[in-house]
Amino acid sequence: MLFLYVIDAYMPKPNYIIGILLVLLIACTSCKVTKYVPDGQHLLDKVSITTDNKKLSDTDFSIYLRQRPNPKLFNIINFNLGLYSLSGRDTTLWINRFLQKIGDAPVIYDSVATVASANELKKVMNNKGYINADVTTQTTFKNKKAKVSYSITCNDPYRIGKFTYRIKNPEVAEIIHKDSAASLIKEGNLFDIDVLENERQRISKLLRNSGYIYFDKEYVGFIADTTAGNKTVNLSMIVRPMRKIAGKKQIETIEHEPYHIKNINYFITDNVNNLTNIDTLNAMQFSQYKGLNLYSDNKFVRSSTLYNNTGLESGQLYTDKNTEQTYARLSALHIFKYLNIAYSDTEDSLEIVPKADIQDSLMFGVENNILYDTIRHKQVNCNIVVTPDKLQSFSFEIEGTNNEGDFGIAGKFGYNHNNIFKGGETFKFQIRGANESLIGSRSIWDISTEAGLQFPTFLFPFVKKDFIWSNTATTDVYVNFSYQIRSEYSRIIAGAGMRYNWTSANKINHSLNLVDFNYVYLPFISDSFKETIGNSLLKYSYEDHLIMSAGYGISYSTQNANKNTSAYNVRASVEIGGNLLYGICAAAGSTQDANGSYTIGNIPFAQYAKFDASFSYNHVVDVKNSVVFHAGFGVGVPYLNSSILPFEKRYYGGGANSVRGWSARSLGPGAYNAGTSVDYMKQSGDINLNLNIEYRTKLVWLLELAAFIDAGNIWTLADEGQAGGQFKWNQFYKQIALGYGIGLRLNFDFFVVRLDWGLKAFDPSAADGERWRFTPSWNILKDTALHFAVGYPF
Repeated sequence: MLFLYVIDAYMPKPNYIIGILLVLLIACTSCKVTKYVPDGQHLLDKVSITTDNKKLSDTDFSIYLRQRPNPKLFNIINFNLGLYSLSGRDTTLWINRFLQKIGDAPVIYDSVATVASANELKKVMNNKGYINADVTTQTTFKNKKAKVSYSITCNDPYRIGKFTYRIKNPEVAEIIHKDSAASLIKEGNLFDIDVLENERQRISKLLRNSGYIYFDKEYVGFIADTTAGNKTVNLSMIVRPMRKIAGKKQIETIEHEPYHIKNINYFITDNVNNLTNIDTLNAMQFSQYKGLNLYSDNKFVRSSTLYNNTGLESGQLYTDKNTEQTYARLSALHIFKYLNIAYSDTEDSLEIVPKADIQDSLMFGVENNILYDTIRHKQVNCNIVVTPDKLQSFSFEIEGTNNEGDFGIAGKFGYNHNNIFKGGETFKFQIRGANESLIGSRSIWDISTEAGLQFPTFLFPFVKKDFIWSNTATTDVYVNFSYQIRSEYSRIIAGAGMRYNWTSANKINHSLNLVDFNYVYLPFISDSFKETIGNSLLKYSYEDHLIMSAGYGISYSTQNANKNTSAYNVRASVEIGGNLLYGICAAAGSTQDANGSYTIGNIPFAQYAKFDASFSYNHVVDVKNSVVFHAGFGVGVPYLNSSILPFEKRYYGGGANSVRGWSARSLGPGAYNAGTSVDYMKQSGDINLNLNIEYRTKLVWLLELAAFIDAGNIWTLADEGQAGGQFKWNQFYKQIALGYGIGLRLNFDFFVVRLDWGLKAFDPSAADGERWRFTPSWNILKDTALHFAVGYPF
């Protein structure tokens, strides 16, 4: 209690709350972490690795250690070990069993494991070319804790001298020589075993994409000669012949040969087991379509769909690439429960070709004496088996909602058909009703419905077949309707559009909104709301208007299936609205209304350009800790037919994905102060900036803890009546809001539920002298915000 009194007396109130949390955290871990360390042994408390080569990252070596200390919260606090140590020794009590289950048992220092780790590090250095590297260890003991230091001295590395090929098969040698420019092995580079292994995989992929279906990296080897001296290794690549079982305990050696595809057989069945029964197999209906042999007992997919998504042809040279693309495109249809592509040997084909001296024979006019050669081609049959997945589904949900801080309840009914035209087309229909309370006593009702068709290809003329085949794409056509009721006004939004989404071969995601059309109609606006709006620019956001836009977005991520590796994500999008309508009206000589705007049926349309970009980087510290950096920027510019962005396209500040010390729509623009309540109408802008850093650490079970710092704000381009809200170069950097806080997350892998508590640090809307919120005027209700959301903020 005395400690809490000291905090209360000497800490500002926001730090007082953080202090309490720290006290609770320390209380959880204050129990002696060596409680379960046996006498005469030591807790492995810390491990460090240092190297004298700045080009090598110390953290890259930690995965090779045979023994690592208990993971720490924020890489500082032994939280999980502390929980384990809180348990008693009586395991008949459930609380002790529970604490030991969710906590981590102490890692006991093992000198044998330390020696093994040093040897492993030396092997790693040897593999990287540092064959004479030395690894020394130093262990210090104090208070039943051990600290182990590994020091790596690289010494001079071995480098590749002369690199040659020793390949006896002339066809294989020709393929490899032609692609030698792409080789990963370069003379003068480090003699790195990992590079040699990657080269083996590259050669295997090259040959398998050249018809050699049975080739494997194990057939590729290297001969290293170190007799040249001067720490130089002369290297030769060899390709071993294929080994094949010829009989009992007999293995024969044969040369590698390319294979061609003879037949492409589709087996379309309800159950894979039907293919194991000769009677059901013979009873299947047989048909042919453009070179495909189709065997079916349930024709749930069109033949043309299979053909359009099959990148294989009879007589074609086998390639891994075409097989993988076929598998990817068929999988993208989302209509198959089971999909398998397999190859089986079949009889060779014979090709009769003129001999090489045919030209000499023709020169002497002895066509009847032309000699011919017979070329034998190895062949395989391609067998593709597909079974239908569940094609239709209904859903009904009742859910609690949190729209950036606005809590409510919603009900939703949905219907999906994933193969409505038997070509992988998806039909979606959804109707939703919700009541969401706004900050304060007001509430809104929202009834919306949406229907759409998704086609698993580009529905666009003049697109080249090669482009369609190399990009996994969908085409979306949709209509939607929304009816929103507030006490101040009611709004109806009806829309329709067409959108293309595709992923290119380099894993870049693209989205092209060909057209997105919305009609915004306000059947009711209260007199008090009209009076509040007055004649400011904001009144145009609450009038009937049309929005016809087109846009393009692009995104790229380096994140792979292994989530324990660092990765970055980049997104950018541009949207333009109203240009086509403006051009038509101007060309037709249409008259403008009193505001100088063209109208369609007496309804003005919005004209604007908008650009958004964001970057995030997730730096993985270890398996339980990571640091995420994020930067986001957006700007929207109205012009010609519009003096302000449509309300639906404007930015707002604060909320679960912005500066979390502010509730949704309560920050900005700039230094604008809305008073004691949120001015939902005026607190929006044309420019958006978000800068965030977040430290994430795993606790126990599915729980994660986060600490974050956020900065950002919104601004208007023009003076819209919000004092201090307009963007000015000599002022904007003084108006960047700053917040900080902590968050608790439940990570279910496929989705994340989070609760973030943000506190204001710098409030640009406060009076001078009160902007830094570490003062006696700090108020927990006004200077903090609680956010419940699904998914990480970035």
